[in-house]
Amino acid sequence: MSTPVTSKVREYMTASVVSVTEDTPLEEVAKTLLSLDVSCVLVTNAECSPVGVVSITDLARVSRMEGGPANPLKLMPPNRVAKEIMNTPILSVGEDASLSEAATKMLHNQVHRLFVSRGDRIVGVFSARDALRVAFFRHIETPLSAVMTKRVETVLLGDSIEDALAKLEETDRRGLVVVDGAFPVGIFTQMEAIRARALSAELRRNPVEEVMSYESATLDASTPLYRAAAQTIATRVRRILVVEGRKLVGIVSGYDLARTLV
Repeated sequence: MSTPVTSKVREYMTASVVSVTEDTPLEEVAKTLLSLDVSCVLVTNAECSPVGVVSITDLARVSRMEGGPANPLKLMPPNRVAKEIMNTPILSVGEDASLSEAATKMLHNQVHRLFVSRGDRIVGVFSARDALRVAFFRHIETPLSAVMTKRVETVLLGDSIEDALAKLEETDRRGLVVVDGAFPVGIFTQMEAIRARALSAELRRNPVEEVMSYESATLDASTPLYRAAAQTIATRVRRILVVEGRKLVGIVSGYDLARTLV
């Protein structure tokens, strides 16, 4: 059963928005993202009006710029604040827009979430996680193999943390899949990279296994989307690693799921 394109964004959006002020130190922004397990925050000015967005990827880019290979990384100088790295304009969609409109905008701008507006107010977020809920509630039976991204950047389980950091920067991806041979065992995302860059040079020579995240689902390529979505919603993972036998063949995120809503 396919998802009706007339379904409204407000039916599936997350009706809560995490925000910081434009003068919030970046160290505090990082703590907020890590403690609440969110990928971005809305930035507001003194009048509480939204003026921009800071994502975990933005913080990772700053940490690359500020870090040095020989010394432990100080994540952010305390005098830097949210407005210095925030993205503008805010990408948003009206709460009465269809899922198809929202998905098209996400794909066109290559983003994993849109803020949802009601007039001049931001009232929610429609994200990759929300796209998973659409797949589940609408019982979308399309197999993972039909929507997965086949090109996956990987790093070996025994490779060093330093090597993983270098590859993540070189490929400019949101994350790497950690493999044991050809089988996926974890992920190394910008979130892990931020923590890893705070380690000493000596510790960064340790295997990436020590800092990788296990927060992913590994499913067969034939698994229908609604079943995959149910598992990822229950475990709160953001990515589905797709296998055939014991071999990694693709990856699925909410961004890939957005293609099924257009």
